[in-house]
Amino acid sequence: MSLVAGCRREDIRVYTAPKDAPTPPPRMARGPARGARPSLSWKLPNGWRETGPGEMSLASFSIGDGSGPEAQVSITPLGHLTGHETMIVNMWRQQVGLPTNSEEEVAQQLQPVEVGGEKGSLFEVTGKTDDGGSVRIVTAMVHRSDASWFFKLAGDAALVAAQKPVFIEFLKSVLIRQAAPADDTADADSTAPQPTWEVPARWKELSAGRMQVARFAVPDRGAAKAEVSISVFPSDTGGTLANVNRWRRQIGLGEVSESGLAPLVSPLDPAIPEAILIDMMNNTRRLVGAIVPRGGSYWFYKLLGDADAVAPEKEAFVTFAKSKP
Repeated sequence: MSLVAGCRREDIRVYTAPKDAPTPPPRMARGPARGARPSLSWKLPNGWRETGPGEMSLASFSIGDGSGPEAQVSITPLGHLTGHETMIVNMWRQQVGLPTNSEEEVAQQLQPVEVGGEKGSLFEVTGKTDDGGSVRIVTAMVHRSDASWFFKLAGDAALVAAQKPVFIEFLKSVLIRQAAPADDTADADSTAPQPTWEVPARWKELSAGRMQVARFAVPDRGAAKAEVSISVFPSDTGGTLANVNRWRRQIGLGEVSESGLAPLVSPLDPAIPEAILIDMMNNTRRLVGAIVPRGGSYWFYKLLGDADAVAPEKEAFVTFAKSKP
């Protein structure tokens, strides 16, 4: 819920993530430490409208009255991404049709920015939308102990350019407060939010990797082994072709062109038109992947391993990828 803070200035807003809000699965540093609920406060700029939290964002705002150019602002905590600035910048560059940059080029683009008294970095990209329009994205990021927090201003290029100084002032007003669990004596895991996705009982949960939300081992089939991993990113990381080719390389296959995608890609779920399923095999290695857009972010699901272990789990994997986290 969004509440007016108990102070003299009515344009200061405080948002506390409710218990029944969409919550991250185990080990996903999308928000604060497990069992705690974040509190955000900010000074709302003139002309901005609060539009509430999303599936991934803890707060979002709209700029524009609907009769002309528009832009959106979102505040989203994701996994610990310290040291991955080059990957992050290039994800946004690819999203607007720009080529990737080297680590040195990315370092030159990052500008210092203040977010509620904390030191962060800011970068921006400008490109074209699918319909030929011009889009601009200004992103600030702050790496904290609880998560990497992203603040994004995106929309019509001219409007975003005009709103950039306002956005930077807004960032200075944002405060992230880490709330303590309701019962400080309780074990943190006992109050941790649990995912609502449907995990097959036969899958064994494993420790998630640095860039992963979660990871599971599927049952062995003799000597054949396979695992399921899940990651989430703020963009589609370059589009279907780039993701398919990255996954092809993981099982020793060569890259394909756009014309070669059709045999590999199929719809995942009619309820989510943009969600896709990918199935590829190289000798005894097989990869089944799903890319699912949810709440402005992209969820990547991957079943990878020996073909004899992957095949019996494909149906369960598809059901799992369709289930809401």
